[in-house]
Amino acid sequence: MSFGQIIRDFRVERGYTLKDLADDIGISPSYLSSIERNIRKPSIQVLKEISATLNIPVSYLMGAEEDVLTGKKLKYMRNSRGLSLEDLSEICDISINQLAKYEKGLEVPDLDNLKKISEGLNITIKYFLDKNDNVNSLGSRMRQIRMDRGLTITALAENANLSPGLISQIENGQTTPTLETLDILAKNLNTSSSYLLMETKDVEDLLATLSQDVLEVLGDPNVQVVLRSLRNFKANEVKYIIKLIEFFKNNNSLLY
Repeated sequence: MSFGQIIRDFRVERGYTLKDLADDIGISPSYLSSIERNIRKPSIQVLKEISATLNIPVSYLMGAEEDVLTGKKLKYMRNSRGLSLEDLSEICDISINQLAKYEKGLEVPDLDNLKKISEGLNITIKYFLDKNDNVNSLGSRMRQIRMDRGLTITALAENANLSPGLISQIENGQTTPTLETLDILAKNLNTSSSYLLMETKDVEDLLATLSQDVLEVLGDPNVQVVLRSLRNFKANEVKYIIKLIEFFKNNNSLLY
């Protein structure tokens, strides 16, 4: 998809007329029209204004490098959902050949197909528009946690009953784990699959929403032991445990 077509598609999607967007970024409608028709190229400043107004990363507008990253993210999420190209093709109503081109970074999906893929994979379109490489951040986070736990790749592989080569490839971003493998690794690292998948900014944003007293409680080793145990319980079992805690809290004489 061409540079101008990307801008036009997102302009229409965001509900802007040609004149509205041109006015917002301080250029003439005719200039913007020529950009969308690939007759003229925008200056760096105009490109930044378009990016900011339409809320699209500049890297996505610029093309090639983002094509590869989008393809990598697509392949990662497809594999993590346990879907073949044929499966995703049927779900999204996009040809297998076209999906393969996206994954190889040969083409970038237009907005309509990006929506179909996002819905088919049950993720937000922001996942693809974000310029951060979630695939590599997963491997980096896993490596850091492993090292924090004092584990070598070999030790983790033995504990998780996986090959050292597979773990090394995951940490280096060369392959993507299935959800089952990710869950096994998370349990052996005493963390959660969702934490491994979260981006650093997401983790920081989450911590920023917690009050100081909650952070202090979470820092208690005993609380961490309880929370790790709760990860393996179903929702109804957790509710039952909470009721037990409330019962003993209200009847603490039974504990002595």
